[in-house]
Amino acid sequence: MAKRHTDSSTARTGRGTGFTISGLLLVALAALTVFVIAPKLTQLPGDFTSTVNYDGESAQLDPATLQLGEPTPVDATRKVDVTKTDGSTATIHSVSTAKLPTGESVTDKTFAIDRTDYQQVDGVDGVDDQAGGMVLSHVRHPSKKPFTIYDGTTDAAQKVTFVREETIKGRKAYYFEGTSILPVKAEGTLETLQASVGKSMGTDGTVLPNDKVASFVSLIEGPRGDALRAAVAEAGAEIPANYISTNTTKIWIDAELGSPLKTGQDQTISLYADFGDTPYPLLDLNNLQLMADDASVARLVDTAASNASKITLVQTYVPIGLAGLGVILLAAGAFVARPARKDDAVAEDRELVGSGR
Repeated sequence: MAKRHTDSSTARTGRGTGFTISGLLLVALAALTVFVIAPKLTQLPGDFTSTVNYDGESAQLDPATLQLGEPTPVDATRKVDVTKTDGSTATIHSVSTAKLPTGESVTDKTFAIDRTDYQQVDGVDGVDDQAGGMVLSHVRHPSKKPFTIYDGTTDAAQKVTFVREETIKGRKAYYFEGTSILPVKAEGTLETLQASVGKSMGTDGTVLPNDKVASFVSLIEGPRGDALRAAVAEAGAEIPANYISTNTTKIWIDAELGSPLKTGQDQTISLYADFGDTPYPLLDLNNLQLMADDASVARLVDTAASNASKITLVQTYVPIGLAGLGVILLAAGAFVARPARKDDAVAEDRELVGSGR
C-alpha cells in the first residue's frame, strides 16, 4: 500500500509541476507582450505610407485693380512614405503638390524622426531641418499644450495653440490653430514669386523700382505715410523686395494617438518693400485656402480607430488574459502538488480497494 501512496504522490507532483511551469510561461509571455511586443506595435512601421488630398480655392492678384481677384477651385495632395528605418529612427519622404491657377507648386522634403515620439532626430545625413516642428504626428496621449508644426513655405516651425475639443467622425480630437507671419523661404515658391513680380516691375523681382513704391505710399495719410515717403526719398533707385507669408494652420489631432485627423490652412503671400526697420506691405499677391477632403478624413479616422483597437488589445486585454490564466495555472500547480494528507491517503486506499485493485 505504501508503494501506491508513493506512486500517487509522484503523479500529483508531476502534474503540479506541469501546471506551475505553464503558469510561469504565461506570466512571462504577458510581461513580454507589455514590454516588448506592445512598444513595437506603437512604433512607426517601416512600410508606412499615407496620402491626404485637399480641396480649396485660390485667389490671385488682379493687375487691373491691384487687388485679389475672385477665388477659383484648386486641389492639393500630400504623400508621405517611410523610406528607411535604423533602429528607432525613420527617414520619411514628404511631397506636397498644389495645382494652382499659376501652375503646379511642389514642396519636396525628407526628414528624420523618432519612430515612437515622432520628434526630430538630428545628426542624420541627407535630411532637411524641420526646425523641431511636427511633420507627421504628435505624441500618443497628447496634452493640450501648444506645439509647433513645420511650415515648408517659410522653412520654419509654426506654433499652434489648443482651441477646443471636437468629435471627428466618432473620434475625440483636439483642435489647434496658429498664425505665423514670416518670409517665404521655399526656393521654388520664392523664385516663382520673384519672376512674376519682376516681370511686372521690370526687375528680377528681388528689388522694386523706387518710383513704383513711391506711387503706393503716396496715398497713405498721416504720420505713417509721412514716414514711408521719407524712407522712399532716402532710398536708392531700387528698394529691396520681401515676400511675406501670413499663414493660419488648422489641425485636429486624435486625442488618444496624437495622429492628425484633419488639417487645413489659410495662407496669404504679400509683397513688402523693405525699408529695414520699417517694412511696408504693398500688395497681396495670392491667397490659398485648403482643407483635407472628406474621403481623406474618413480614411485617417478609420486608420486611427483600427490602430487604437490593436494597441488596446495588445497592451491591455492580451496581457491581462495571459497573466490571469497564468495565475490560475500557478494556483492549480500549487494545489495539485501539495503533500497528501492522511485522510486523502486513506480515501485513496479505499478507492483502490473498491475498484478491485
